[in-house]
Amino acid sequence: MKKTALTAVSIAALLTVLSLLFSCGKSDASIPEQSKIFYVYDETGVIDEELAEYVTAKNVDLYEKCGGQIVVVCVKTTGNLDIRDYAYSVFNKWKIGSVEKNNGVLILMSIDEDDYWVLQGAGLESVLQSGTLKLMLDDHLEPHFAKKEYGEGVRELFDALIKEYENIYSIEVVAQSVDPGDYQASPLPEQVKPGFMQTVWNVISGIAYVVVIGNLIFIAVVVAIIIFLIIAILINSELGGVSSGSSGSFRPSTHHNYGGIHINTGGFRPSGTFRTGSSGGFRTGSSGGFRTGSSGGFRSSGGFRGSGGGGFSRGGGAGRR
Repeated sequence: MKKTALTAVSIAALLTVLSLLFSCGKSDASIPEQSKIFYVYDETGVIDEELAEYVTAKNVDLYEKCGGQIVVVCVKTTGNLDIRDYAYSVFNKWKIGSVEKNNGVLILMSIDEDDYWVLQGAGLESVLQSGTLKLMLDDHLEPHFAKKEYGEGVRELFDALIKEYENIYSIEVVAQSVDPGDYQASPLPEQVKPGFMQTVWNVISGIAYVVVIGNLIFIAVVVAIIIFLIIAILINSELGGVSSGSSGSFRPSTHHNYGGIHINTGGFRPSGTFRTGSSGGFRTGSSGGFRTGSSGGFRSSGGFRGSGGGGFSRGGGAGRR
């Protein structure tokens, strides 16, 4: 019965390691591709056409005047990724904002998970800090988001961000005339038509990614097999090993006392104590103490225990939490 239980545990551990590995390998599978409307991606239906046109028309002029871009992404779920990590992945994959200035902003909403996150490019972190973004979210997006008025919240937050850009770059952003049937964003050429070297780099990066993931899968499988073998060995050892019980133990048959020293002449028996004499002996007990004599001795019972914590967290952006 015990062997069956331990075998089941070992198999479960193996399956857990493999499942974690494969989940890591496909963690970015849900990151969407850029839509035709670069500035708006909505798979939930919460952004209507009028708002999409408005966001795009404003963005066209914003990009022409300072390279900034405000992209709105609405997804059903971020899958197995934390919303902040999902935002980082979308931001970097889509290359939001000017490449030279890194001054884009991403508004991400996860509808099924009732959460959102806003992320600014590194070029804006000193002038549009995460604390400022948090206040803007609380004032403009949260009141509408809590009522499931997603479109109203996006528009109000978008307008507030446009004002921030106008103050930062001393510009005035107006809505450009955009063809409703084709309001593709105007990102940098590197984002739409990469050059030869960029293409080569993308291919090399893809190959390197596959190699790294393949190595990680191989290592995880080897580790899982080793864990499985160790558990199997422990199971066999427990069931077929030497027992210290009464039925299969090795015990001494003769005992002698010489001056307080206990000697086993018929075998070896670990008793956990070493005693000399009846009144002033030396004894090491099972509790780790050190005792001399039956009264007034010296005993150490303390120990050393380390406890610590801490971690590393990256900043940037602001969200509901």
